[in-house]
Amino acid sequence: MGRSPAARLAAQSFDRTAADYDRRGDLSENDGFTNWLVSVLPPAGGRALDLGCGAGRHAVLLAERFTHVDAIDLSLPMIEIARAKRSRPNITYQQADLLTTSGSGEYDLVLSVMTLHHVPDLHAALAHIRELLAPGGRIVVVDPYPGDSVLQRLVPLRPRLHAGAVLRLGTDLVRRGPASAWEIYRLSTRREWLDHRVSDRFFSPEELQQCCATLFPGCKMEGLGGSVVGLTWDCSR
Repeated sequence: MGRSPAARLAAQSFDRTAADYDRRGDLSENDGFTNWLVSVLPPAGGRALDLGCGAGRHAVLLAERFTHVDAIDLSLPMIEIARAKRSRPNITYQQADLLTTSGSGEYDLVLSVMTLHHVPDLHAALAHIRELLAPGGRIVVVDPYPGDSVLQRLVPLRPRLHAGAVLRLGTDLVRRGPASAWEIYRLSTRREWLDHRVSDRFFSPEELQQCCATLFPGCKMEGLGGSVVGLTWDCSR
């Protein structure tokens, strides 16, 4: 039997996993797409918005370049961690929903990292992000859009996540040493985190491309490893 909507929403929430999520970030710094993200951020600007800011890691990057950063997340525990660990004079952290964020046409940069696969309507979310952007501003989106494969159809996600954690353990033993490697593995296979991961509902690459053709004509999309896609678009209006 599938989860009820309430149970799925509870699993999707980061409230129960906020501290573990932040700790995993501490242990995994410089992984993945950080270098790409830094390369596509404007060198300076007025106002920036970080949608789904989590514990504030990317908000801090924006604060080094922009006069002011608004950083929002639906999870209050995440916002509390961000305020406690990554407070800056020019960052305002706020618990809020992406789709209700106000500020039409006010932001020189709108950033969304690993957030859109939590929203119910991709087109509505991307359309709202565009509304928030000022003329001449830039949108930067990073999110996973996994394609369909035989393995995905035949093997449930939870066992695949365990297998991925085992493979990463071997790599991290060499890169980070036994203590950090084991802690990353332990955090990545905790029941609360796996419950969260299997509740995700990913959009297809084709749906992303269709939305972008309408909303972000001429945008640039790049593969950032695995199923992760990076998108940039400059508003010329």
